[in-house]
Amino acid sequence: MNTIIAALAATLLVFTAEASAQWMKHPDSSITRTPDGQPNLSAGAPKAADGKPDLSGVWLADNDPTGSRKNVENSLIPRYFANIAADLKPEEAQLHPWAEALFKQRLQNEGKDSPGARCHPTGMPQLDSIPLPYKIVQTPRLIMILYEENTVFRQIFLDGRAPVKDPEPRWMGYSTGKWDGDTLVVDTVGFNDRSWLDAMGHPHSDALHLIERFRRPDAGHLEVQVTIDDPKAYTKPLTYTVKTTLVHDEDLLEYFCSDNEKDVQHFK
Repeated sequence: MNTIIAALAATLLVFTAEASAQWMKHPDSSITRTPDGQPNLSAGAPKAADGKPDLSGVWLADNDPTGSRKNVENSLIPRYFANIAADLKPEEAQLHPWAEALFKQRLQNEGKDSPGARCHPTGMPQLDSIPLPYKIVQTPRLIMILYEENTVFRQIFLDGRAPVKDPEPRWMGYSTGKWDGDTLVVDTVGFNDRSWLDAMGHPHSDALHLIERFRRPDAGHLEVQVTIDDPKAYTKPLTYTVKTTLVHDEDLLEYFCSDNEKDVQHFK
C-alpha cells in the first residue's frame, strides 16, 4: 500500500521541483510585506472589489504534518492526497460491497489502473490535495481554478444558475458556487466514475456529489473542507479539510503527463 502511494507521489514531486525553479520571482503587490520585504502570510486576508474574501493566488497543499505520508525519496506529501480516510475510523468510511471489492482490486494491482499512471486526468477531489500548485482567478460571477497538473481547469459559476440536470459525466464535473459569509461553498455534480479519490484508489460512482467550502483565514493560507457524498459507493458522507499555503511571488507552468511518458508499456 505504501509503495503505491510513494510511487505516484514521487512522480508528481519531481515535476513540482522542476517547475519551482523556472519562473523568476515577481513580487505580488496584493500581499502585505514585512520591513525586510518578506511576505507576511499571517496578515489579514485580502478583500475583492465586491467586498468578498479574495481567494486569488497560487496555492499548494500542505505536506502531512504527522510525518506519516512520505514518498520514495522520504519527502512528505499531502495527507489526503494519499488517503481521504486518514483521519476516519473504519465505520466512518465504510464502502458498499462493490466499492470495497474494487478498492481491494486496485491495491492488489499496485496502482497499475490509476488514471495518473496512464496520463488520464486526476479528477476531483484529489486535485484539492495533489502535490502540484493550482491558481484561483476570482471574479464576482465566475471563479476559475487552473491546475498545473495536466494543465486542466475548473469553472465555478457564481451567477445563480441551477446545477446541470442530467449532466454528461465528466472528469471535473459541473460546479456552481455561492458565498456563505466569508466561506465560498462549491457544489459539484456530473462526474464520471473513472477517477480515484486518492492515491490509494478509493473509488466513487457517477452519483458523487462533491461539496467544497473554501475559507481564507489569513493572507497566506487557504482551507478547503471537502465533503464526499456518494450513496452508491459509501454508507455515509466523508468529510476532511485540506490546508494549503500561498505560493507567493511565483506562477504556474504548463505540465503534461504525456510528455516523455514511458510507463504504460510496462502495464501490459
